[in-house]
Amino acid sequence: MTVFINKKETPLSAEMNISALLQGNGIENTKGIAVAINDQVISKNNWSNYLLKDQDKITIITATAGG
Repeated sequence: MTVFINKKETPLSAEMNISALLQGNGIENTKGIAVAINDQVISKNNWSNYLLKDQDKITIITATAGG
């Protein structure tokens, strides 16, 4: 299965949910993180239930302090 994370093609060896994807990419602290799949924001409450599909376009946004 192939997905696109922030426009970068990424192969996945198994079906997984958003939480597993973030952990697999070294994102342990999810405070200040937003995830959109195919331009639709997915609520953090649904990350463990949302199974990724082949060709999903995933956007991961991290809030930063500053101005």
